[in-house]
Amino acid sequence: MLIMKNLFLFLVISFLNFAPTIIAQTANDHVPPYDGTAYLGTNMGYFPGWTDEQLADVAMGDASRNIEGAGMETMRPALYDHFLEKWGYDVRVNAFQHYINLGMKDLVCFIGEPSEEHREKKVYCEGVEASKHFANIYEPIWDDGQNGTPVNDENYFALFVYKTVSKYGDFVKIWEIWNEPDLADRDFKGHSYAKPGTRGSWWDNNPNPCEYKMRAPVFHYVRTLRIAYEVIKKTDPDAFVAIGGIGYPSFLDAVLRNTDNPSNGEVEATNYPLKGGAYFDVMSYHAYPHIDGSLREWQNFPPSWKYERTSDNAIKGVFNQRDRFRNVLHKYGYEGKTYPKKHWIITEVNIPRKQVKDFIGSDDAQKNFLLKLAAESKKEGIKQLHLYNLAEGTKIHPTADDEFAFMGIYETLNDTPLYQHRKTTGGIAYQTAAILFKNSVYDTDASDRLPKQEGVRALAFRTDKNDLFYVLWAECTKDQSEIAEANYPIQKQWLKEGLEMHKWDFAIYKKSWPIDNKILKLSGTPIILKCP
Repeated sequence: MLIMKNLFLFLVISFLNFAPTIIAQTANDHVPPYDGTAYLGTNMGYFPGWTDEQLADVAMGDASRNIEGAGMETMRPALYDHFLEKWGYDVRVNAFQHYINLGMKDLVCFIGEPSEEHREKKVYCEGVEASKHFANIYEPIWDDGQNGTPVNDENYFALFVYKTVSKYGDFVKIWEIWNEPDLADRDFKGHSYAKPGTRGSWWDNNPNPCEYKMRAPVFHYVRTLRIAYEVIKKTDPDAFVAIGGIGYPSFLDAVLRNTDNPSNGEVEATNYPLKGGAYFDVMSYHAYPHIDGSLREWQNFPPSWKYERTSDNAIKGVFNQRDRFRNVLHKYGYEGKTYPKKHWIITEVNIPRKQVKDFIGSDDAQKNFLLKLAAESKKEGIKQLHLYNLAEGTKIHPTADDEFAFMGIYETLNDTPLYQHRKTTGGIAYQTAAILFKNSVYDTDASDRLPKQEGVRALAFRTDKNDLFYVLWAECTKDQSEIAEANYPIQKQWLKEGLEMHKWDFAIYKKSWPIDNKILKLSGTPIILKCP
């Protein structure tokens, strides 16, 4: 009898493990809490001659091997189906373990990119190319445990997600579904950023597959979110699912107003009951204020662009973009009342340190932008902040015309001997933030107690040891200038606490200055007042 009972129990457990599954709740019901507080990180990039482990070494640093790094708390690697299918699913396990051994935490990993064998061959846009999605995404997600996996192996994306999360789930906290799925690479008429009511606008029309990266209807992307959400939550319930680093609020609107129903994204109670917002916990977006219109405005008299190319306006652009996304989320009920709020991460952001065309670009602007961005991201509740990029794409030269090549913590690693890396000015500032802001949160009450002064930003933060520190600067307002000045009264409490002034280059010189005057002379570059 005991043997029969044990056999019955084994069969029940086996059935529960492998039976077709519908997850008990979605992000419409519950978004788990996340304790991250603007962890500073970076994208890795690709530099021939450098392994992923070596790139991580210079992102983080390793004192035990005398490798100087930038003190990053986390990182944003990628895992692609075409890569893992070719080299095997174990190929990056040692690299990911190395990231954790260095001290990185809560990795964000973006996934997608099918192999040719797994790629959908259907053409939704004649004369351009076939879909970029996986084939068979509308096959059932789950089966009865055939082939030894709980997912249906004929659903290639479900199988890819299951195998990837099973192998790398111990290292990754946030799974980002694709990178920039809304990239409007053929949107020649501007439908992606056109206002509502404009003919062809993505606000009122589902994106044309010809216009954007995925080359398929938007509800197919909703389907990948659903597959990823179900498989990830069953495989690793503690993980978070993020929408894939998007840039257009109109695309988010399309995701939130459609289900994964291949019949035009319509609600169908049995098979397609929920729209896209049900299938991600984290709102991940990209922000490049030098190209998104944040730093210029058209004026009619005289007809010309009015430019406001400063680090402070670039910061405003990053969070104005956040506000546009947030308005869309609230429109569809993700405001914490109808449905839970989403967490926020920024997985690509920067401005160049060399001017290209009419864009902002200087060492001072990038330095100030990155230090201010780290502070403002903590204030705004951004959970993770990832720069583009770890290193620049090329050496600075007079004819360079790609501003994205001049974004990085380090000068280019191309043709650079191993571990002979050189930080950019912006990289030094970002490392200073990583050192001085570590394990801290924004303190609203302490910030409110600081004297308010027009043209001055004064923010207070509290460390995990309950110590307060302050970040202050004079706002830059003149186009193409990072020069700003302001006098700010020193608080008696600062003197009592023995605070000292730390400057943007603290990461290099480890030097601080005592506060011994009644007035602080602020500039456009932030200072940090903190205990020595």
